[in-house]
Amino acid sequence: MQLVLPGDIAMHSGEAYIFQGDQTLYKFEKELVKDGLISADQLAIARISKENLGVDLGAILIKKGFVTENQLLDFLAHHLNIPFVSLKDFKLDAEVVRRIPLHIAKQHKVIPLEKDGDKIKVAMANPFDSFAKDDLRDIFNCEIVPYLVSIQEIENTINEFFEGISNDEEKIITVEVATDSEAQSAAQTRKMQEMASGPKVVAAVNNIIARANMEKASDIHIEPGKSKVQIRYRIDGLLRDAGTLIKNMHMPVVSRIKIMGGLDIAERRVPQDGRVRVLLVGKPMDMRISTCPTQYGEKIVIRLLSRDNVRSIEALGFEEKQRRLFSDIISKSHGIFLSTGPTGSGKSTTLYAALTRLNSPDKNIISIEDPVENEIENVTQVAVSTKTGLTFASVLRSVLRQDPDVIMIGEIRDAETAQIAVRAAITGHMVLSTLHTNTAAGAISRLMDLGVESFLLSTALKGVMAQRLVRRICTECKEELKLDKSKYGHFAEGIHKLFAGRGCKACNYTGFSGRLGIFELAPVTEVIRDLIHKRVNDSEVVEEFRKMGIKPIVQDGLDKVNAGLTTVEEVLRVTQEE
Repeated sequence: MQLVLPGDIAMHSGEAYIFQGDQTLYKFEKELVKDGLISADQLAIARISKENLGVDLGAILIKKGFVTENQLLDFLAHHLNIPFVSLKDFKLDAEVVRRIPLHIAKQHKVIPLEKDGDKIKVAMANPFDSFAKDDLRDIFNCEIVPYLVSIQEIENTINEFFEGISNDEEKIITVEVATDSEAQSAAQTRKMQEMASGPKVVAAVNNIIARANMEKASDIHIEPGKSKVQIRYRIDGLLRDAGTLIKNMHMPVVSRIKIMGGLDIAERRVPQDGRVRVLLVGKPMDMRISTCPTQYGEKIVIRLLSRDNVRSIEALGFEEKQRRLFSDIISKSHGIFLSTGPTGSGKSTTLYAALTRLNSPDKNIISIEDPVENEIENVTQVAVSTKTGLTFASVLRSVLRQDPDVIMIGEIRDAETAQIAVRAAITGHMVLSTLHTNTAAGAISRLMDLGVESFLLSTALKGVMAQRLVRRICTECKEELKLDKSKYGHFAEGIHKLFAGRGCKACNYTGFSGRLGIFELAPVTEVIRDLIHKRVNDSEVVEEFRKMGIKPIVQDGLDKVNAGLTTVEEVLRVTQEE
């Protein structure tokens, strides 16, 4: 007997009705009828369509409306003893999800659900895909527990979590490489070049960079271990796990990055530094690349420097009174202003903001940096280089013959630079610089320790500022908390309100988005000048600051806690030495 199909089925490659369980569905055809999911006639119709059209059985059943995709998946999950779930039932961790490279997630249709000890639950369109499981084991280094999920739901989730990455991967174009002729000639090792140029390697490196850019990372760490390669991003000042690479991808990935940075791919025994300018989604980005040999191979750190990363003074985090004072100090016709703090406290960002404010056609502004991190139009920027003998001191001497109005010195590191900078400040130039000290008062004693005469310093110094960076609470998921002052000891009196971020897609589920500064900013008054001239200790200078109404950096942080901008824990994290 010949059955007549009720209606035509037109299936084309790429059509959405592709049922991922079809390869195992044929084993349970009889159970489909036995379980009452479809009738015997419907099964017969589907079989004929499968033979005539070469279309998957499951796709036909769904297309004809005999069953829904979820009904088929639930049926298969029951008979295969694999859970069938919806991703809506899980609170996905963005950091765990993005440990899977985008091309792996798309290729295998997989999404990690949650990690549980030495096991990880993974949503899979095809739980029997052994290649997918092998790749997942390489990434997570633990047992894979598959969960059956519809293709459409997995694809929607991939698009949500990796939004922007797929296009970014394709659009990373090397524009300008810092080359060294000797390194270039040595870097022609054919085998390494071939490995580094393979599509899988290029895609992996582009994915790492695109994800870092999307997540607003400042640095990428590629760290080889004994059996795997760890990827970490520095986001808002803290390192975060960003996934792993299998060990045999390490050398090709390192070679690819070294080629981008104009480094010698054959040299793996000594540290190297390079840079590359790329276009990412049409926007230029500079990357500083540093390599370091370790016992398990070369470690790579990439600093990402967006070309539009220069902030305005208003965006630094000053209170209105501080902002006016800061603008007044840096706008003076001559003198020296110092910003202090440990590495990563935002000192360079502050100086760039100052230069942007002072930048005008009637001023000759010159900066001396190591290296130049952001370009500012109409500012002459000079990079120091130990290779060519260009030190801060030697460049500063030359710059003083260039008729400058404002001079920015990236950091005062030695006695010679300190003394030239102070003399420049008292001979008609405004000098902006940084010092690696923890407190504002400590900047004064540090300069005198570097051999600057107290009478010169008391004349030249116009202002000092200590600063730190704290993470800013995400405005999309911020909520007020109940205040329990007993938790905060002697800080409790300064705390009146508490806020925190719950975690959402906008902040990558961290509760924080971006950073802002906390400050102790002090002008140099006649009383302070007299104390400098007398070479008093730091505590006496601090005492005078308090008499002047200059609040300590911790209090500035707590004021920002009360304003709902950051948390107590953040303030204590960056000021614990205070």
